[in-house]
Amino acid sequence: MKLLTGALILAAAFLSCDAGLSLAGPFYVQVHGGWSFYNLDDVNDAIDAANDEAGGSFGDHVSSGLDVGLHAGYTMTSELSLGLGYSRLSGSSGFSRDGYLVEYDLPADLYEVFLDYLPATDQRVRTGAGATMGMIRSAATLRVSDPMGGHLEDQFKGMGFLFAGYFIVNAAVSSSWSLSGQVGFRHAIISELEVDGETVYNPDSLDDKLRFNYSGLFVRLGVQFRP
Repeated sequence: MKLLTGALILAAAFLSCDAGLSLAGPFYVQVHGGWSFYNLDDVNDAIDAANDEAGGSFGDHVSSGLDVGLHAGYTMTSELSLGLGYSRLSGSSGFSRDGYLVEYDLPADLYEVFLDYLPATDQRVRTGAGATMGMIRSAATLRVSDPMGGHLEDQFKGMGFLFAGYFIVNAAVSSSWSLSGQVGFRHAIISELEVDGETVYNPDSLDDKLRFNYSGLFVRLGVQFRP
């Protein structure tokens, strides 16, 4: 959030400049870092159950994590850009107490196609909107051990569709470099997970499949380069 605040202050300073910049080539690459919020109810229910078994509130819910990635785009017109992107989401929780260990590692990979709209203007700072769709893949790991039952480690694998919409702020630093901020909402659910090739169900229902829900708000700050 401190990075985003700094970027907004810098963008506001550019607003005072009336002269526009002639952009470099139509192709660009962008790296970003940010924060994403999740709705991992099934995972958090399991963490609550582990807390109850351990006799306290030792493990925290997984509700957010880092969002880092790389995008490559092509400016089709002065206002529309199309491209491909990859992002890595992180999330984890766990605790160790009196020989009892629970660890959740919940990364996810996003593979996206995006379309951005930034209205043409003479100002250095432009605002617009964008949309993306693609696939989400997770290879999460659960580690559990206790003095009586020993050690257990499972890897949960699954894929699902995603789509998102977001607002954009783009502040030109030069003809080749700019800062870009995004605030939006992502819908991304993995509705079926497998361990060793077998579908995983919630412990309290043989009809209710375990799912990972990475849907939620996200905030990103990126650096864009046009060669």
